[in-house]
Amino acid sequence: MSEQKALSGDQVAAWLRDHTDFFQGRQELLELLQLPDPRGNAVSLLERQAQILRERNQGLRERLNSLLAVARDNDVLFEKTRRLVLSLVEARSPEQLFSALLRSLQQDFGADAVTLLIYDRDLDLTGELRSQVRCLAAADLHEALQLLLRNGKAICGVLRQVELDELFPQHADRVASAAMVPLVWQGEQGLLAIGSFDAHHFRSSLGTLFISHIGDILSRRLYELLRRYPQLEARRRAT
Repeated sequence: MSEQKALSGDQVAAWLRDHTDFFQGRQELLELLQLPDPRGNAVSLLERQAQILRERNQGLRERLNSLLAVARDNDVLFEKTRRLVLSLVEARSPEQLFSALLRSLQQDFGADAVTLLIYDRDLDLTGELRSQVRCLAAADLHEALQLLLRNGKAICGVLRQVELDELFPQHADRVASAAMVPLVWQGEQGLLAIGSFDAHHFRSSLGTLFISHIGDILSRRLYELLRRYPQLEARRRAT
């Protein structure tokens, strides 16, 4: 009688994969199987399976909690954005538009610095608006910023010193990251820049959906008000 060769571990594993019901009715075998544990103790197969299920459940709970946190943050962001959009829609003059924008970005969104560049030299602003809203010709925009915004899309990230000096002259030494969006509707209207003292707040990988959305609404309202404003101002002075 020829001697039978011992089965290798791979052969046993292959056989078990083809006979997944082998342990049905053989509970005692499952309890005898011992598996190494990362903590150094051997545990039964059933204990190891329970441990794996607990770890998976913990991971799922963490992912669920993370999704819920993101959803809550999005709800807060949506409500703030809704209020900002309504205030922009309700503005009846450039000054009201600018004041509503600056107030919301600073108070609701916690912006450390905000600058609005308007491509209209004839627009006359008074009071505190002059420190954050600057009127100039589009051609007067610094060459470094023109190159940075040449594709006409919003951007986020860390700016060079020359760009910080141009955008945030009062906070150039503190602004560590910024988000910018060109205001374009029926031509170039201006530029909105939001600065943060935190270098990681406006990361280059950060999405620009929010600021682009605000930029779209702002540029359309700006175009409408700047076309109507000279006529409204003339009527006010005539009365």
